[in-house]
Amino acid sequence: MQVVILAGGRGTRLKSVTGDLPKSLVDLCGEPLLGRQLELIAATQTCNDVLILTGYGADQISAFCGNGARWNLRVRCVAEEDARGTAGAVLDARELLEPTFIIMYGDTVLDVDLDRLVAHHEAAQSQATLFLHPNDHPADSDLVDLDHDGFVRQFRPYPHPEGVDYPNIVNAGLYVLERDALAHLDGLPEKPDFGKHVFSRMLERGQRILGYLSPEYIKDAGTPERIAKVRKDFESGRVSRMSLRHPVPAVFLDRDGVLNEERNRISRVEDLMLLPGAAAAVARFNRSDYRTVVVTNQPVVARGDCTEADLARIHARLDGLLGTGHAFVDRLYYCPHHPDAGFPGEVAELKRVCECRKPAAGMIHQAAAHMNLDLRGSWMIGDSTSDIELAKRTGLRSILVRTGHGGRDARHAVRPDFVVGDLAEAAELILDRWDALSEKAREVASGIHPGDVILIGGTARSGKSTFASVLSIVLRDAHLSTLVVPLDNWLKSAGDRGPGVLGRYDMQHAEECISKLASRRHTVLSPRYDEITRSSIPDQFRLSAEPHDVLIVEGCTALMSEALRGIAARKLHVASEESERHRRFVAEYERRGTAAAEIASLYASRNEDELPLIESSSAHADQRILFKNVP
Repeated sequence: MQVVILAGGRGTRLKSVTGDLPKSLVDLCGEPLLGRQLELIAATQTCNDVLILTGYGADQISAFCGNGARWNLRVRCVAEEDARGTAGAVLDARELLEPTFIIMYGDTVLDVDLDRLVAHHEAAQSQATLFLHPNDHPADSDLVDLDHDGFVRQFRPYPHPEGVDYPNIVNAGLYVLERDALAHLDGLPEKPDFGKHVFSRMLERGQRILGYLSPEYIKDAGTPERIAKVRKDFESGRVSRMSLRHPVPAVFLDRDGVLNEERNRISRVEDLMLLPGAAAAVARFNRSDYRTVVVTNQPVVARGDCTEADLARIHARLDGLLGTGHAFVDRLYYCPHHPDAGFPGEVAELKRVCECRKPAAGMIHQAAAHMNLDLRGSWMIGDSTSDIELAKRTGLRSILVRTGHGGRDARHAVRPDFVVGDLAEAAELILDRWDALSEKAREVASGIHPGDVILIGGTARSGKSTFASVLSIVLRDAHLSTLVVPLDNWLKSAGDRGPGVLGRYDMQHAEECISKLASRRHTVLSPRYDEITRSSIPDQFRLSAEPHDVLIVEGCTALMSEALRGIAARKLHVASEESERHRRFVAEYERRGTAAAEIASLYASRNEDELPLIESSSAHADQRILFKNVP
């Protein structure tokens, strides 16, 4: 396969950085940018011939490249006689082109799996394939409209009509082309551009152009600000880490109730409203090494409430609203199906049991195949138990947000790894706190063996539940199966409680259930405490433990129980700084709608009847863990 590099630009905007060098020779961390591109090409299985079309600085480029032997490539440099624009240079060199070739711009920093790109082009039998991606400024970008099969339907150049939403799909400037597709392209200007002229003409002629959506790193380095940014990304390893050649973790997001307000089946564009802070949180993920993927059930299509074209417009609005906050999602997958048939106006062929409706794993597996995802290191953020069940089935780390349904749907008896207020808090946990938390958990995990029982005690809002989940994930990553059992499942209903911290728990029942679990011979039914109604609901969770499972029991009273201490291999006490614990306590009860005076009274009483006993029980711990800024 041949790669054509367009390196004819003078680089006027980069002159303060490059001096008299052509911009393709700008330094990128110790090697000219063009050299980095040739390294990328040399690493492929399919590309070994490179044609560099030069203009300004042609002799310097030719001297740098030689014949390509340095990269084990065949490299030819051809200088254009007259500046004819990017497409003009390629059209003028048509006799030098192979039947199928890649076009790459000489001022682009990228790490793209070119073999994968070529394979998609060949499989689709298209005349051209465009590398496309979302960006964080779609409102002032040239956009591309794709049909349901991924072929280009229309080009939408900037500026865009006021008040009209388009999908955030941007031409990134990397193409695969068939040489014959460029024949007889009449009516082009003297200096044609691929994006503005050539591809539009091809569409007019009925030629098929495939859109290749990819989250890989590709950025223009044509200004001092941009070259500084890509140098930073290159030095940090971000450029190479984002390649599809390597598995990359993702953050999977539910849509309604996580990104936008829950409106009970949105079927109109005007009903989609972003939640506060959602765009900023997504933008944080965009700047990280995580892919950002939306997976959403949209039975509004099967119900006949809207068409798939209507849903596409709703998702274009989502793209536009996120773009206003300089954010984007790498891919969005939706399930249009619904299992229950027999309703007026429904779309009969979509009323069926499918493999994509959450908690079925179809959309996760589809995304993993499209983007080479590392599911073990990925997260699912949702507002329903279907999202959490999906995470459990696919091995994702799960975060329940209290926005939207907040887990109150109760469709599945499953507990999340973490519960946070909203998407912003989820981003904070993943991006700001996870590394420190998991490092501490790995220290603890080094002494844990299959079949161990671990007790984790501590005061309310000290971070013990969070640490129990972090420890569980770290152990799972080390291929140890786990079961986390919160003692809060055995909190009594408000009207049934006795005095003190032990009076709030049905510890006798908890000890019986956990002892049976630890024997590995019984399945037990655990209650669930509903913090909204302040009531205990019996027989909500069916729990069982295999002989090799690590059983993690966490709660304020964990270390107070002689019965539990007697079966534990490790006993941990988790604490946090008092100011942080107080902040979290107040925030939790404010969320529940408790008045400030009542919160203050409750905090004082808890400190009086709870704190001394819990601190006393910490004497039974093998290890005390102090955390700061634990959610």
